[in-house]
Amino acid sequence: MSTCVVIKIGSSSLVEGAGVDAAKADVVAGMVRRLRDEGLTTVVVASGAIALGRDTLGDGPGEAGTRRQVMAALGQGPHFQAVGAAFARHDLTCAQFLLTPRDIWEPEHGASVRAALLQTLAAGVVPVVNENDAIMVRNNDVLAALLAARLGARTLMLLTDVDGLYDRNPRLHPDARRIDVVETITAGLEAAAGGADSAHGTGGMAAKLGAARIATRSGVPTVIARFDGADAAVEACRGRPRGTLVRATRTADPLQALWCAFAQPPGGRLVCTPDGEAALAARGPLDRQGVAAADGDFPAGTVIDLVTAHGDLLARGRARESAKEITRLPAGAPVLHPDEYVSLLEVEPCP
Repeated sequence: MSTCVVIKIGSSSLVEGAGVDAAKADVVAGMVRRLRDEGLTTVVVASGAIALGRDTLGDGPGEAGTRRQVMAALGQGPHFQAVGAAFARHDLTCAQFLLTPRDIWEPEHGASVRAALLQTLAAGVVPVVNENDAIMVRNNDVLAALLAARLGARTLMLLTDVDGLYDRNPRLHPDARRIDVVETITAGLEAAAGGADSAHGTGGMAAKLGAARIATRSGVPTVIARFDGADAAVEACRGRPRGTLVRATRTADPLQALWCAFAQPPGGRLVCTPDGEAALAARGPLDRQGVAAADGDFPAGTVIDLVTAHGDLLARGRARESAKEITRLPAGAPVLHPDEYVSLLEVEPCP
């Protein structure tokens, strides 16, 4: 069994005001030290660079997405400096890795990233990873899941400011119940998950469910839990998670397809013909003849569900073209390649 654990720490669990909270950073470092004492190595995915850069950049003109990229560029240095100082207080050395999802799911780049991270761990150094948001702002939950899958990690831990997955939003519904174990992520669970709740974050429970889909379908069990000290991570690695455990399954989906399907919540649907259903069942390419209609006016690059005429979910992927462009394609034109979608018909549980 792998000794590598991937831990993602959200912005709300690390940032206070306009800076990294030194006490919280010390807790992260103590967690890594405790896991090392248990014989485990740790890759830390730490959010917060945008939050740190926001105060420096301040208000001003410009497109919101581009301004967030600049905030990330401004915040990366102070973010790593603060985290590194906390690790040094626990006699730990860390190294910074700024990555994008493509760096991990693309086979050649992914192999290089994996080799570099494993060499870093072998040297006794803790990799501290952040998405390179200066290139494009996405979210670190998905990045952590892709890393866990690429490394064949023992466990992925998504530590946040709530103590697991609930059947409803616990901030809005006091009677919401925590779900301790999830065998399979269903449409009902996705519907119960909301967007980003924190002023600092880009994730939220919906993003964590997408990340859990990527990791668990790659054979990596995932824990969603509250960031409340080093004991939470240690207990999870001992098989006693305090939050929600999403059990691992096993599929043959490539990482690119998992990223296409689960990096974002779906924003539209394609209704398939019987020919399209057969193509998806055979894990083959979907062409225009297999699409009866596009549901929703979605742009190119949107995550979409692929459904039967009765609305039954078959697969999920990422649209190459917009809804309008797909409906205008000639018969036989490609719509989705097998690397751009995953089947949701069946998965095999891990032994």
